[in-house]
Amino acid sequence: MTKFPLGALLNDEYCLPCNAEKGLDYICPGCGESVILRKGEINAPHFAHRPGERRCEFYDHPGEGEVHKMVKHIIADLLRKRKIKKVVRSCPTGCKYDVEIKYEEGDEVIVEYPVSAKCIVDVIVINNGIIKYIFEVCDTHETTRETPEPWFEIDAKKFLKDTKNGTKLTRERKHRMDIHVMKCEDILQELYEGEASLKGTLEERRARLQAVRDSEECVYCMRTQKCCDSCKIRMTKFTAVRVGSPGFCSDTRISGLRDRIISSKEYEECYPEIGAIRSILDQKGDLSVHVDSYKFKKSSEFIQRKFINMIKREWCEAEDEPYYNLEDETTGVRLFESPEPWDARNGQFYTDEEIAAQEEEIYALLAEFRYRGFT
Repeated sequence: MTKFPLGALLNDEYCLPCNAEKGLDYICPGCGESVILRKGEINAPHFAHRPGERRCEFYDHPGEGEVHKMVKHIIADLLRKRKIKKVVRSCPTGCKYDVEIKYEEGDEVIVEYPVSAKCIVDVIVINNGIIKYIFEVCDTHETTRETPEPWFEIDAKKFLKDTKNGTKLTRERKHRMDIHVMKCEDILQELYEGEASLKGTLEERRARLQAVRDSEECVYCMRTQKCCDSCKIRMTKFTAVRVGSPGFCSDTRISGLRDRIISSKEYEECYPEIGAIRSILDQKGDLSVHVDSYKFKKSSEFIQRKFINMIKREWCEAEDEPYYNLEDETTGVRLFESPEPWDARNGQFYTDEEIAAQEEEIYALLAEFRYRGFT
């Protein structure tokens, strides 16, 4: 029996064995010779060369190109049959979330579709010229070019293994038992996790659980997307307040700072390592940004610098205020402090170049502390 259910050519079009019919003239894409379809009650459908001597190993030992092509056509076939209900994605923090695939009248599924002069995608779902979903298949090399959103990258080998060559699109679950041997409490637990009704007889619950499992038909995207909606909500749940003399700072200014930070791309890029901002305090123009000190110290120097530069840009440059620092909200430990622009020794202001040099010195100290393991 063939290792992979590779397809064959019929009238120069690629045909999967699960969609093939006996009696038609199928051609091996590898050697161009005629092949036969084996489709019975026991073995899974597959193509094979006719008995006799041959040198073609297309179906016995397919290469990377054949596997890539096969997975493209399997995904396209599943989309045409509306089998893929969801795509499971993950964000940089490790959160997994579902993207529902919504089908409608007029959907077209096309293999190797040119979305531009420099971009031909593996599989596309398009409706009246509007791109709905793009699926790229990765066998050995990930997609690096610009691709229109929304697009998903599927690991070819993982897809074949997890879905049994595209025949079983079930969500990954540890110790998933057969429904008919499960205890009543286990059935109720899985129904509860699937947000389904717990009412009815045991047989009705089993039938409902099967429907829940069937509705979970999905594939897994290997491409990490930006922060998911849950993470974005957690990123915005910090307070920004001001203290000091009335009229010294306005509520508009501190709320504007909060809005700028939330919408900045740097905050989203730093969040997976540093976590969410805990709170912001503006005390007579001296800004304190409270974060998780443990996460901040464990984060990379690049992320620390990006986070600090974001605060500097959105506070110092936008509000013309020179003072800012990072602190741990619980312990009060100071993690970073802006350079003083005033030299008390000679009554002179530091130049921008001198302040930049001080910042570089602070960055170097942070790197040394991390290298030496200081906390």
